[in-house]
Amino acid sequence: MKNNMTFYEFLKNNAMEYGDNPAVLYDTFEVSHKTLFEDAVNKAIHLRRFAGEKIAIYGPASYRWIVNVFGTILAGKDAVLVDFFVPQDVRSDMLAKTKMDYILCSTNQYILSDADATIIDGAEKDDVTGLSYDESLAEGNIIMFTAIREESDKPVVLDMKDLLNTVVNVNGYCKCTSDDRVLAQISWHYIMGLLYTLIWPLSNGACVCVGRGLRHIDSDTFYYNPTILPGTPSMIEHVKRCKAFNEELRMVIVGGAPCSDKLYEELSQKSFDLYMVYGMEQTTGSIAVSCNNKDSYEMFDAKNIRIAGDGEILVSGACVMVGYDNDVEANTRVITEGWLHTGDYGRINDEGRLEVIKRNPDIILLSTGEKISRLVMDREISSLPGIVEGHVELKEDKLVAVVTPIESGANPDKIKMRIDRYNDKKGYRFRIQDVEVRG
Repeated sequence: MKNNMTFYEFLKNNAMEYGDNPAVLYDTFEVSHKTLFEDAVNKAIHLRRFAGEKIAIYGPASYRWIVNVFGTILAGKDAVLVDFFVPQDVRSDMLAKTKMDYILCSTNQYILSDADATIIDGAEKDDVTGLSYDESLAEGNIIMFTAIREESDKPVVLDMKDLLNTVVNVNGYCKCTSDDRVLAQISWHYIMGLLYTLIWPLSNGACVCVGRGLRHIDSDTFYYNPTILPGTPSMIEHVKRCKAFNEELRMVIVGGAPCSDKLYEELSQKSFDLYMVYGMEQTTGSIAVSCNNKDSYEMFDAKNIRIAGDGEILVSGACVMVGYDNDVEANTRVITEGWLHTGDYGRINDEGRLEVIKRNPDIILLSTGEKISRLVMDREISSLPGIVEGHVELKEDKLVAVVTPIESGANPDKIKMRIDRYNDKKGYRFRIQDVEVRG
């Protein structure tokens, strides 16, 4: 795979090189690289009939989801990737931030809807017989959400050429071939899932095996017999606990959050190669990678990484995001003279490897890969009725609300009920699992 390819060239080359080899496998449903290319192009031709620039896509992982996203990009529109499981009001806020024009959702994946989820007249007529794809038109971007200091759901714009260039970098360290089967269990609206369980495997002609969710992973590993398993620390911990590592597995890639010392030690005794990746949405998911070494990383491009005077890790080059969507002020604040301020702190050791010493203190980073604004969450907890002050701590990978009630001797159960109501509104990502009431 070459640098600076268009996404169309990427899919077309795959179709020519790998043809009828399986590209996507979901249960017994199998699709070839050739068919994936054809379906994505036909979807793009259909979507170009509509004038809007952004299409929000949400729903469980499926072949239709892949075609929708790929077709949107080829159609020159931005694909806004939204978490399928967030509460409706949270999702509405996320969509409003991007000012999207259309929706392709889980309940109606085939027919385009407007921003209010009303089906557009004529959108179901997707027959493109006799029409051809115009390669000269500009392709769209990927927009996904991450946390920053002031926001827990900040839309990040990623250029597809940069994403494909990142794949080239990953290929220099993690070897994947057309004989591999990669189990996709991380949601594709995260950069870790999109890059390592979808785009990267397809770039090498591998087969993407679509998992059915974490509760089924013990059966999915033995059903699909993957050779490569990317995952977040919490997901890999669950696989280990279920004893679900299949015999054919030769590579495990852990990213999205730091791996604990205990988990790393247990994984390093297994027969597969163990890779740790360091990156974030703002850097297209990849800054550095490490094989069988937890303490330091080999940088993909050393000249594009430097350490500021205060120890902050700065990144430049093609991997840096286009910017935060619809926020020039935030872009100016985080990118200065072409260098992205990651908020993480580290150093480059005597061996020329990157050591990450401290993660961004403004972000609560869960082992699931979820990122939460500490400032926003502390403010929301403090504003609950009956609480004069509150903040959130991460203890043993659990979110714990530490609160001081207005009234001395307040009933702790009443405080916990208010936290439970908060959980119901926020959904699983921000779920407070324990409460400490202080005087």
